[in-house]
Amino acid sequence: MIDYHIHLENGPLTLDWLSKFWEQAQKRGISEIAITEHCHKFEQFYPAFEYLAEGENGYDYMRDWLSSDFQASLDDYLELLELGKQKGIPVKKGIEVDYLEQSEEVLHNILDSYAFDYILGSVHVIDKWGFDYFPEAWEGKDVDEAYQKYYETMYKAANSGLFDVMAHLDVIKVFGHKPTTNMDSYIDKVLKAMAVNKLTLEVSTAGLRKPVGEMYPTKSILQRAAALQIPITIASDAHYPEDVGADWEKATMLARRCGYREYCVFMRRESYAEKIPK
Repeated sequence: MIDYHIHLENGPLTLDWLSKFWEQAQKRGISEIAITEHCHKFEQFYPAFEYLAEGENGYDYMRDWLSSDFQASLDDYLELLELGKQKGIPVKKGIEVDYLEQSEEVLHNILDSYAFDYILGSVHVIDKWGFDYFPEAWEGKDVDEAYQKYYETMYKAANSGLFDVMAHLDVIKVFGHKPTTNMDSYIDKVLKAMAVNKLTLEVSTAGLRKPVGEMYPTKSILQRAAALQIPITIASDAHYPEDVGADWEKATMLARRCGYREYCVFMRRESYAEKIPK
């Protein structure tokens, strides 16, 4: 089994810290991990996010975040993962990249300059609103409109050519807000774009540890993805060693119930199928 969504951000970029994640992975029966640090941890990505702090319709908490993040070096990060491989850790070089429509060209230029095994795409920002930073960010927001705009942005992300895997597809539900109108047409549009662009869908247990208390994506979305033959990866979205491999059995059980018998692993932006364990 794999865990293809792990973050080192709450510790140093050192072999000792990386090794703690691998130690927990082994305890959970994980045979391969992928580190997918948030792109906004790295100084190289600041130009893509800079507009969020400029002009009108911004948010103070987003400006505060922008001024405090983007401290690490992407080169140091990739060197650490290479060192981990040399020390025998079966780790893939990944990164989680926020889709920002007006920064597509900047993101392409950065990502094309580095060698990754795969790139996770995610949406955490709608216009200039970071919707999953803390619950109070939803005050005064129209939930139906937020969902609609989220999936419209995810659709653009799926067509951007930036990503290999789409992470936590319905993370918009993170704090438990649910729409009052049916969003199936928006979700199906995203899934069809993923199928056309040969993207992989992440099955993530992270939502089980969030206020919503649900897997990402929900069963109905995963069933529709299976009908479109969209491949999957398995992930915990661990930010601490103790969460590596969390609930992977629940993820594989859900995947099998939705018709999946294989999951994907990646190497140098190419995917390969592995059997889901029973």
